[in-house]
Amino acid sequence: MAIRQIKSGKSAGLDNISARALKADVAVTEKTLHILFSKIRDEEQVPTDWKEELLIKIPEKGDPSNCDN
Repeated sequence: MAIRQIKSGKSAGLDNISARALKADVAVTEKTLHILFSKIRDEEQVPTDWKEELLIKIPEKGDPSNCDN
């Protein structure tokens, strides 16, 4: 299952759920995600938060004001 492949030590996402928490009990995480995605499918409604993106560009070495950097 993909949950086991999540890299530990990464910071939590916008939901504040860490990889460690997701991997602590894979069976519970799997069941919870199944319920969530089933509800999304049945109601044909994607959570509003999922429609928002947050993209942060981390500049390489050099001038951070240069968009090509």
